[in-house]
Amino acid sequence: MAKKKTEVAEVEVKDEKFAGVASIEDRSSYVGRGSENVTASDLAIPRLKLLQMINPEVEPGNPKQVDGAQAGMIMNSVTEELHTSLFLINLSFTRKIVVWRKRKLGGGMVGSYESQQEALDALAEQGLAEKDHDISENPTHLVLVLDDEGSPKSIALLDMPGVKAKKSRIWNTLIADEEKQGNPRFGCVWQLGVISESNSSGNFFNIDVSLIAHAPDELYEQAVDMFNAMFAPRSEAA
Repeated sequence: MAKKKTEVAEVEVKDEKFAGVASIEDRSSYVGRGSENVTASDLAIPRLKLLQMINPEVEPGNPKQVDGAQAGMIMNSVTEELHTSLFLINLSFTRKIVVWRKRKLGGGMVGSYESQQEALDALAEQGLAEKDHDISENPTHLVLVLDDEGSPKSIALLDMPGVKAKKSRIWNTLIADEEKQGNPRFGCVWQLGVISESNSSGNFFNIDVSLIAHAPDELYEQAVDMFNAMFAPRSEAA
């Protein structure tokens, strides 16, 4: 698959003494120099957030409101791109202890930890009160997001705590069934959608996952490369 040419975005010069760049593209021969030891695992990974009615991103007038955001949409936490569904490949699964700021205090993730005690210690070190936070087990899927043409676009984390945990277990079960047939976790293309559900607390949106296809060979090879970039020892990934 031919690589698409990347357009170079203009950067606003905030101090005139740093003006005078004729063409950033002329520097392309040095791209990668100095970054030889940076692997995919060294980069900040965006999260896919399922928006609910209570989220500030959908609240009119809220400083954190995102233009066009509505409850039931999936938002990229870094780019703020909004989707009603996505095609993706599941690269890996982990289970962490996550600290969340209580919704009445603005919400948001404080951090991800290996144990409950590590989470409590982190709160204490930051001078944060335990009573102002929720500490819960957080199933997390690392996914390779595909673009509209079915090509790799980016990696992201999909947290599935609370009511999403059952969906996470179902997803892992479907993947395990595929693995029994010899198809690895990252050999499947899934559609990540959204459904409306309700419980004693009211109505809410939840994740819905369905198997679309076994990844075509070229896409599978790209998924393998991404998996290796994320999880291979640094000496192998370099």
